[in-house]
Amino acid sequence: MKNQNLNVDFYAEIEPYLDQFPQYVLRDNKLQSCSPFREERNPSFAVNLENGTWIDSGALGDYHKGHFIQLLSFLREEPEEDTVDYLLSAYSPLMKEEADLHLNMAGFGSINKQEPLKVFSAEELKQYAFRHPYLGNRGISEEIQRKFRVGYDPHKKAVAMCWCNADGEVINIKFRSVTAKYFWYANGQRIKNFVYGYFQCVTHPSKVVAVTESEIDCLRLWTLGIPAVALGTAHISQQQIELLLRLDVEELVIATDSDAAGRECAKQLEGLFAGAYRLTNFNFFGTPAKDISDLSDEEIRLRFNSRKALTFTF
Repeated sequence: MKNQNLNVDFYAEIEPYLDQFPQYVLRDNKLQSCSPFREERNPSFAVNLENGTWIDSGALGDYHKGHFIQLLSFLREEPEEDTVDYLLSAYSPLMKEEADLHLNMAGFGSINKQEPLKVFSAEELKQYAFRHPYLGNRGISEEIQRKFRVGYDPHKKAVAMCWCNADGEVINIKFRSVTAKYFWYANGQRIKNFVYGYFQCVTHPSKVVAVTESEIDCLRLWTLGIPAVALGTAHISQQQIELLLRLDVEELVIATDSDAAGRECAKQLEGLFAGAYRLTNFNFFGTPAKDISDLSDEEIRLRFNSRKALTFTF
């Protein structure tokens, strides 16, 4: 990986996401389960825990088999380049600052000029100017879909969710299949440098903002009149920390998922923002729900209104 050999602990990396492997069993240094990419009843998926390769016997195309970076990026819900950066930071004994890793030399000491940062034009976005009932069926209103510039790719059968910068310009697009659990990104800017919903929170200020992992959870809360942002994953970057610290809010409601990865993310947020904001936790207690979208509108309102304040000892 980037000319480095990494001794990756494959099981440790997927352990926080075991709930995404239905009916999983560990056998002969392999994890076998139902596919995390699609719905199935009989297990046909396997991960080799010695080298990280995986195969989905019942799938075709890009999701039939692959390497560990593909799988981990799916589990972490982030682009593969961000997963590479994570693995390097976690396992590389030679890890330097990220800027050093991306230094691109040309000729004798000259440095290539950085390409302009990608911003999607209105013309480029026209191809996604369609609507699919997928998000409506998940409780997200038409008004909010318009506010967040949600579209649909009829050719790839995927909802298109626009990521914007602080000025409202579209800097990347996350596509989510309406027929399976697949997702992918357009060739835009790194999403770890942005916060989904940040522009909407700036233009529609509120003293209370919820922090979620997924874009869909963020949109669901906005539909119920609760301002929210999404990290796009169960991990927060330094750039996202800095953006959240710029928000003119008094309270952050930590509404990450209730699984192992989400709980770990919640702890990280608590440590990062204690003292900067009043922190509260969305109340998942007493429910099997994994995330916001597993709850009814009434349950979300009730549990949001019964959120618990976090206390810290310094």
